[in-house]
Amino acid sequence: MINLLKFNRHWDDGFYYPYPRKREIFNTLIKKKDQRQIVEILGLRRTGKTTLLFQLINHLKEKSISPKQLWYFTFDEAIYDLDELFTAFKKQTGVDFKKTKVFIFLDEIQKLPDFQSKIKIYYDLYPEIKFFISGSMSLFIRKKAQESLAGRTVQIILKPLSFREFLDFDQKQEMIKNPELYWQEIEIAFERYLHRQFIETIQMDDDSADEYLKSILKKVVFEDIPTLYSVENPSVLFAILNLIATYPGLYLHHETLASDLKISQPTFAKYLTILEEAFLIKILFNFTGNMITSQKKLKRAYLASPSFALSLNPQSDSGLIVENYYLSQNDVSFFWRDPYKHEVDFVAQKDNAPLPIEIKFKKEIRNIDLRNLKLFIRKFKPKEAWILTRNQEEQIISLSDVPVRLKSIYKDGLNQTTNQIE
Repeated sequence: MINLLKFNRHWDDGFYYPYPRKREIFNTLIKKKDQRQIVEILGLRRTGKTTLLFQLINHLKEKSISPKQLWYFTFDEAIYDLDELFTAFKKQTGVDFKKTKVFIFLDEIQKLPDFQSKIKIYYDLYPEIKFFISGSMSLFIRKKAQESLAGRTVQIILKPLSFREFLDFDQKQEMIKNPELYWQEIEIAFERYLHRQFIETIQMDDDSADEYLKSILKKVVFEDIPTLYSVENPSVLFAILNLIATYPGLYLHHETLASDLKISQPTFAKYLTILEEAFLIKILFNFTGNMITSQKKLKRAYLASPSFALSLNPQSDSGLIVENYYLSQNDVSFFWRDPYKHEVDFVAQKDNAPLPIEIKFKKEIRNIDLRNLKLFIRKFKPKEAWILTRNQEEQIISLSDVPVRLKSIYKDGLNQTTNQIE
């Protein structure tokens, strides 16, 4: 007998989950609740996926949806077949999902074997069911779900906290509203934020935060990944994370790195893919203007969060850590490096044109800081370019007749609500 009340405390009269502060993506989730499609929430462990589901349950209860129509289960606790779960839910709630609208929340769905085919049957046969599923493995969910659930899903990626969210959860809303008045405090808060992109770490001291962050990495590497992938030596996965933490933006010279780790190049490539699909690292391609050729060229790797890098290596270069921060919050897939080692940190896409972005974590920008950007502009002719600095004031300069926006990295973080290049 499955004790579903254990997982559904909201069935108790007057019970609401005690999570009043919401991630900014919660509003996006609410807009999806009336759509027919399955909502996938994907992201790292401890970014708040489960909390989002509980907050949505609270919201639906407030909208007068009967608690017994809200069914939650996590496969982190136990593995049951969907048929077993649906039979138990129907029996314990008295609600017939064939006739009555039910909202079903399935957490860490990737742990259920062949979940995509099983959900597809219920989705196709019972239109009264609205599914919300969450998972911590990108490849396992995306690739397999796309095969069976094509056109049936919408996806939400939950990233680590933005700077704006960090201040909100730290109850520093006055800094968000009046950044000019609290500029020195904002600079201090940003340094602290780089160590604390996860909600539970906000009030921790540095040592406690580091241990917490390491525990997340170890949980994913030594427990989650081996249950889903064939990994001969998980400790090598952790060694790769340590290597990237030491050199954020590590250039991926496969032959050299594989040799250093005492594994084959195919195994090294496989492990990189697994770490990326587990949301632990982000791999960037060298921009050429052509996606196919870019994927064949030199790549760089960052950890998913600067907080991870600092927990593994507190001495990581501050400029690279800020690059890591920017990447953790923005959907960027490219950097640029030519044969003469001229580099631009990131290349995004905006208005169907390349957008070169340089991170200069300093207050004074000199001509030498513009050299590589100027070379990129001459070669690829973008419509604009960005430089993110520590300055409070923002300005626009011109390089080869292209406007270059000097933006405050702090204000960019304060204004960022969509985690997108805008």
